[in-house]
Amino acid sequence: MTLNNMPITLTQNAIDHIHDRLSDKPDKIGIRLYIKDGKGCGGSEYAMEYVDQAPPSHDKIEMGGAILFIPMMDSFRLFGTVIDYGEDDIGNTKFLFNNPNETGKCGCGESVSFNTDFVDTKS
Repeated sequence: MTLNNMPITLTQNAIDHIHDRLSDKPDKIGIRLYIKDGKGCGGSEYAMEYVDQAPPSHDKIEMGGAILFIPMMDSFRLFGTVIDYGEDDIGNTKFLFNNPNETGKCGCGESVSFNTDFVDTKS
């Protein structure tokens, strides 16, 4: 399913970085963004990987020609997220997630926690 109401927003920096990363990978059509549970002290981590075809049971988000595929079960926890690409507080260049659904972040900023009362993360 393609989401038209843009529940997730990519900044121009993120769009440009996705284009740059995919420009030398002609066999890849986009990036899969998902949440890994059971990771880090926060309990979850954002993860991204290249895809060469649309994964089943994923929402498709297109902005500025950049394409993200998100597992439907993760869409609830990512709803309202703004994804940027830039420098974090300690000088690392990476994707930055401003997600209103996070209930906490670990000190290094790599893992996050969510209120799991509203979504079944075991599915």
